[in-house]
Amino acid sequence: MRSLTKRQREILDYILLSIRRRDRFPSYREIGRRFRLTSSATVSQHLDALVKKGFLTKTGGQLMLSPEARGFRGVPIVGRVAAGLPITAIENREGHLDMESLFPEDAVHFAVRVNGDSMADAGILDGDYVIVRQQDDAEDGETIVAYLGEDEEATVKVLRKHARYIDLEPRNSAYRAIRIRPGRDSIRIGGKVVGLVRKL
Repeated sequence: MRSLTKRQREILDYILLSIRRRDRFPSYREIGRRFRLTSSATVSQHLDALVKKGFLTKTGGQLMLSPEARGFRGVPIVGRVAAGLPITAIENREGHLDMESLFPEDAVHFAVRVNGDSMADAGILDGDYVIVRQQDDAEDGETIVAYLGEDEEATVKVLRKHARYIDLEPRNSAYRAIRIRPGRDSIRIGGKVVGLVRKL
């Protein structure tokens, strides 16, 4: 199956959540309301894209999950994130971690795989998966995933807020903090790190 855009992934996750909670496919109106899509034609375009990419099937005008999508559960792994120098973030789905029993369903979570050792002293090692609660801000001292610059290079660091700048601090003395000056440097907070998974 082909990869999904961010919005297509969100809509598919919402469909899966609706089926799990209410045992039914959400209506076009419910999808539109959830994602602030005012036109049913726009909802239809997203659903048609999910059909073309193999996540949904359409029989007699009725939409259903494809067999592949039925295994599409848990927290999506949407790419890799730097724990050294930032790397370009590519949201290619690599699979899922089934975290439904660990994290509340009223928040959106995703997972990224750590590449590098700049957070090693915080116990976040190269190859680990960090679980991130999606949010566009965080408190001082929280560990976050941030996207930097026009290319949205991704990194996991500790957020430190100052009056005129922000530092993204590593947890390894071999690395320096990344200083961000709002208004001059581009930063987007992807979310707060709330968990870690390590394969032994």
